[in-house]
Amino acid sequence: MMRRGDQSGFAMLEVMLAIGLFAIVAGGLSAVTVGSVRANNVSKQSSVAAALIQNKVEQFRALNPAVSSADLTPGTHQDPLNPMTPLGAANGSYHRSWVVTANTPKIGLSQVAVTVTWTGSDQRTLTGVTYVCVTANCG
Repeated sequence: MMRRGDQSGFAMLEVMLAIGLFAIVAGGLSAVTVGSVRANNVSKQSSVAAALIQNKVEQFRALNPAVSSADLTPGTHQDPLNPMTPLGAANGSYHRSWVVTANTPKIGLSQVAVTVTWTGSDQRTLTGVTYVCVTANCG
C-alpha cells in the first residue's frame, strides 16, 4: 500500500503480522508453563515419597536389635496406614511397603527395601534400601 509522505502509522499487514507473531510466542510460552507445572507436581510427589521412605528407614534404625520386631521378619510387609497422606497418616494416596531379606549382605544384617507407590497423572514408584542389624552383635 502506498503511503503519502505526511501519513504515519502502521499498515494493516504489519499489524496482522505482529498479532500472528505474538500468538505463536504466547502459545509456546503457555506450553512451557503447563509442562513446568506438571514437572513441579511430580517433583513434589517424589519428595513426599522420599520423606515417607526416610521416615520408615529411621523407624527401623531406631529399633533395638536385641529385641525382635515383626516388621523385620523376612518377607513383604504393608504399612497398616495404607493408603497414606504426605504426613504419614491414614486415608491418603501413597502406599508404603517393604521387603526384608535376612542375612544380606552378611549374617546378622537384613536388607530392607522400602517402596512408596502413588498415582498422580500416572503410577509412580520410589524405592530406598537400607541395612538393619537384627542381632545383638552385628560386628
